[in-house]
Amino acid sequence: MRALLHQFVQHAADFGFFLHTNRFLEKVFSPNSSHSNSLRILLNVIYLFGARLSSNPQVKAQEQAYLTRALQHLPTALPEDPRGAIYVMQAEVLLANYFFDNDRKLEGVYHTNAAVSIAMASKLHMIRSARRSRTAADTTAYRLPPPADLLEEGERINGFWTVFILDRCWAVATGSAPAFTDDESTGTQIDTPWPMELATYQSHPFPNDFRTTRTVQSFISGADGDANVASQSILTIHAKAAILYEGATRLASRYNPSSQATFLSLDNRIERFKQALPRIERFDPSRVGALRTVLLVLTLSHCASIQLHTPLVQDRVTANSRTYQAAHAAVKLLRGLNAGVLSGVNPYIGILWSSVGRVVSQAISTARRMRTSGANMSSQGLPDERTLHAELERLVQAMEQNAQYSPFMSAHIRSLQPRQTA
Repeated sequence: MRALLHQFVQHAADFGFFLHTNRFLEKVFSPNSSHSNSLRILLNVIYLFGARLSSNPQVKAQEQAYLTRALQHLPTALPEDPRGAIYVMQAEVLLANYFFDNDRKLEGVYHTNAAVSIAMASKLHMIRSARRSRTAADTTAYRLPPPADLLEEGERINGFWTVFILDRCWAVATGSAPAFTDDESTGTQIDTPWPMELATYQSHPFPNDFRTTRTVQSFISGADGDANVASQSILTIHAKAAILYEGATRLASRYNPSSQATFLSLDNRIERFKQALPRIERFDPSRVGALRTVLLVLTLSHCASIQLHTPLVQDRVTANSRTYQAAHAAVKLLRGLNAGVLSGVNPYIGILWSSVGRVVSQAISTARRMRTSGANMSSQGLPDERTLHAELERLVQAMEQNAQYSPFMSAHIRSLQPRQTA
């Protein structure tokens, strides 16, 4: 069990683990601790990941048994232990990522929605809200007792934003609306403060009277500015990138010339945010887990530009195309990263790399047509075909680092390879 936990912990952040790792392990291994049903369910999901990521065939063979055990007990978890709702929500997040990574989208969506339901019912969208809950008198199976301390409150804040990111991103992948509606009229407005690194909740706690409101809406409007983005937690910039990415996709899906002002406003918002982001070179290369998440966040930000500008691109991609500029920047992030950083990544980066690959493929097609027609490539500022093929190859190699663990990534590699050899 210790070996499985150790295997999981190395990749915990990649699959949405938001609890404080050391405190969690202390609870698991405490000789005086009796494990609640909700904690046992979470442990079975963690063992599932440990088995999945193991290189030992005998351990890998136990994967299905852990999955069966976790799913079997999941429906009975919540009424027994109100505080354990956070453990169950954590288990749902991990299971959603597990199923997405296995290319089982329907089950991934089911567990994402289950995590959202727990977050909303537990009012995690209203932590430190400046408004009073309109449904304060409601009874709910998940009513959480007040947090035991600052760190537990921090886990709830970080848990909320982890579920929010999962919901926003996979809504794009499945072509559905996000489950978090962020609507004041229905009592779903998100007021929870931006997340911090878990240690910061203890070292620099919120003042007792600290309150927030309209967190997401203030960010979209630009009211809270981007001046301090580079110093914010990775989870905060991940949530902000997810907001812009989903918003760009939604606007692009209904783009028409009359929405030009809205389009330009969001385009400027995305560009300002991207310029404020920290550079990947700033991060300690030995912090492999953090570097993987930073890679995901920066790629997500570039893909927000790709999503927004895709309706404007017909069948011609040049160096001046905003989609190609964003795709080129996303590929550039991969330079110099070692295999350890690129292995065991969050499954969603497969979607992002596929988007980037499609743009590079369009650029290759454009370059080929220009060459056939005798046009001067350099006058268009477009890289030569060899450079473009090298970019596509770099993407495929990054995806291959994960193919042995991830059927989802394997499927997305296949979607790029025909273009690569065309």
